[in-house]
Parts: sequence; structure tokens; C-alpha cells
Amino acid sequence: MLYKRFFCLISAFVLIFSLAGCSTPSPKTPLQKFSAEFPELFDTVTTLTCYAESREEFDRYADIVRTQMMRLHRLFDIYHGYEGVNNLYTVNENAGIAPVEVDTDIIDMLAAALEGYDFSGGALNVALGPVLRIWHEYRTDGVALPPMDMLREASGLADIGELIIDRDNGTVFLQKKGMSLDVGAVGKAYAAGRALDAAREQGMTSAILNAGGNIITVGSPAVGDRDWWNVGVQNPDLDEGGAQTLLDSIKITGDMTVSTSGGYQRFYLVDGVSYNHIIDPETLMPASRYKQVTVVHKTAALADLLSTTLFILPYEQGAGIAERYNAEVLWVDLDDVWRATAGYSAISQVMGGQ
Repeated sequence: MLYKRFFCLISAFVLIFSLAGCSTPSPKTPLQKFSAEFPELFDTVTTLTCYAESREEFDRYADIVRTQMMRLHRLFDIYHGYEGVNNLYTVNENAGIAPVEVDTDIIDMLAAALEGYDFSGGALNVALGPVLRIWHEYRTDGVALPPMDMLREASGLADIGELIIDRDNGTVFLQKKGMSLDVGAVGKAYAAGRALDAAREQGMTSAILNAGGNIITVGSPAVGDRDWWNVGVQNPDLDEGGAQTLLDSIKITGDMTVSTSGGYQRFYLVDGVSYNHIIDPETLMPASRYKQVTVVHKTAALADLLSTTLFILPYEQGAGIAERYNAEVLWVDLDDVWRATAGYSAISQVMGGQ
């Protein structure tokens, strides 16, 4: 009968379709480990290590990361202008003159910096540029400390209330002539985080980026049976042979940032005393409570803001901020005494967490 023939034809089609759908998929190409260095970004060496199916795939991710970080490097540059780009140098040059129309990333980064100013009680102030410029010049010369009178005069131009961000019109304005922004405590980490976000959107699933003290992880290592990254925490002191060593190794899972602020990273000696680059706005002198502070947090920009803030502030105040922002922290004071949050201790090799 006709319906029997039709039923048989349908049955045969379903069988063929089912067999095709149930066929064993070809094994996925194993991921390989690749690395690249970008020495020209934010005055430091940035290293990307990534697991990808091929060199071509890795090169695509590396190009995204480098391109995005270079774009943001130019936007956040306070020392140089670039043709056709309104960056922070442009904003500083127009202090007291006119608002400057800027890229959205400048506004978003400065919004994060303003949050840092609020939670730090003013200890982290991106409007401290006039003071930081003086310290930068004296550190470059390396022969003397800047006069306190000069620093106090410059601090009169560090009122963050005179920083006007107009998100609707896309402008930034420093209302007093002589004001200047310095985003060293947030710019690099913000850029690294944004660059990795862009690479994730294009398929990157397993990577680790080291941008001069800011280490950002994506996913988990795509080899072996472990789902965490072993991230080294640099020792602030050199060993007897003058080499850098690790202070600790911590276990990081998923998308996280490890940010370390330390007096050993940029400093100079005057009369045998070391002066670092992290300036306390209250004293106008380099912060001197700790050798190093390491922060673990899920947000790159916030991790950097927190590590700088906690390097400046007393322990009790800093510990309260860390708890409020669910940050895991290690403080190493000048006598090499460690203090750590419970979460940091749990992921620390030295403190018994592994």
C-alpha cells in the first residue's frame, strides 16, 4: 500500500539522519602553549602566555591584546601627545583652559580612580600629578630630595574636586591651571583587563598576562589535571647574589588579578636611604609602612587601586577596605612580618594553603 511505502521511506531517512547525528565527533585539537612579549607598553615588559590550538590562533589573540593595550597606553600617556588623539597629556595641557573630549575608556578609567579616592579616604588621588611630577624629576636626577615647600605648593593643585568628568558630553576638565592627572595606580591594570576582555570575546579561554606587577588570569591552564595557576609573588629583597627570588607562590583559579605594590619596584637612594615612587598624599613623602602589599581580586583595575591604597594606609584601615571589597591580601612590613587575610593564607604555599 502507498502509506506503507511512504512510512518505509520516512523510516529510512530517520535512520540515516540518526546515524549521521550519532557519529563519533573527531577529537578536538589539543591546545598548545605559546608566549609573546610586548616591551613597549606602559614603560614595562608585558608577557602573554596562552593556550591555543595553533600559532595562528595565538597570534590573533596576542595581536588583540597588544593592539588594545597600545591604544590605551597612548590614551593614558601623560608625557606625550599623539596626532589625532586626545589623551591625558591633552587633558593636562588644557587644565584651566577648556574641557577636552576624550575616549570613553578615559572616562571609565577615571571613574574607577574616583572610586579609589573615595574608599581610600583620599590616599589614592589621581589629581596628585603636580606632586608626582616633582618626585619623578628628582628621582630621575637621583641626587637629592625635593624641597618640602615645593611639594606643599604643588599639593595645592591636587584637589580632586576640581576634576570635572562630563559623561554625557564625553569630556574631562581640570578647572585650575597647573593641575595634572597621573594614573600610574590604575591605568596599566585597567588597560590589561580591557585587553584580555577583548581577547575573551574572540574566543580566548586559557591565558595569563603579566604586566609589570599585575598578573591577570583567564580560565585555567589547559594542560594537565589542575584547574589553577601557580602565580609567584616576588620577594622585595634580593638574595645574597643580588638576584630576584620568589617570596611566595599562590594558587589562582579562574579570572582573577594579582597586583603587587612595593617600594623596591622604582626607587632611588639619597644619603644611603631608599625612597620609593608611591607617595602618601598626607605626608607628600614616599609611603614607608611596608616593603610590599599583594592583592588578589577579580577586577584588574580595582586590584591595582587596592594594592596601592593598602601600601599607603595603616594596616587596620587597609584591612577594613580589603574586607569591604572581598580582596585577599598579603602585607609584608619593614621587619618582614607577614599579615594576611584568611583567603590569602588558604591559597599560599608558604602559609600552608597548598
